[in-house]
Amino acid sequence: MKTIFENVSGMVPVIRVNNRELNLTFYKEALGLKVISEENALAILGGKTAKTIDDAVLIIEESPSMRTRAVNGVKKLRKIVLESPEFTEGFEKTSPEGDVFEVVPSASTSDELKIRDIELSTANLAESLAFYTEGFGLKQQDNRIFLPFGTISYTQAQGPDLMSKPEEVWDLEIIEFKVAKTVDLKQIAEQLDDLSLAYYVDPKAKVLTLSDAQNTEIWFAK
Repeated sequence: MKTIFENVSGMVPVIRVNNRELNLTFYKEALGLKVISEENALAILGGKTAKTIDDAVLIIEESPSMRTRAVNGVKKLRKIVLESPEFTEGFEKTSPEGDVFEVVPSASTSDELKIRDIELSTANLAESLAFYTEGFGLKQQDNRIFLPFGTISYTQAQGPDLMSKPEEVWDLEIIEFKVAKTVDLKQIAEQLDDLSLAYYVDPKAKVLTLSDAQNTEIWFAK
């Protein structure tokens, strides 16, 4: 379990939204993203050089108001920080759904768009940090979890929907970690048993899913 993140190359947040087209316009025009693929309720986005879903940096899922609603109070998702080669100056923009994005210029000559940080609000700060530090052996400092490719930051907060289930509100739904195809997810799942964490592995052992301390789904996907 403590080595799985050595085989993870990146993270992709999945955000549940009310109006997909309205949000896609924002992501394309304000943040310089492009749509890689659209399927049913999902839209997969990446940088200007993205070609396949393996290049995804963000996924949005449309969920109409007949079954999903706006968050009451504080959202789990505080901010996503993108490192982009498309801009020479940093800025912040807020999506139609109220999600904040900070764009910072790339620190290297790479033309790859990257997620530098996902900032989250949590009512269970100690438990949220322990999910990664105790469960996966990752290091944290100043409430920030350090991953090989970026960080996940936490801020203590209070709100009636901070423990909501992903399908209930327009908020962060999933954090998907991209796992190397050589990783045996069934073996990883066996180690989760020792931690008493509930999980699911699909029959083809390509996706392992579980929930963090505030009911955000965590996916390890090949």
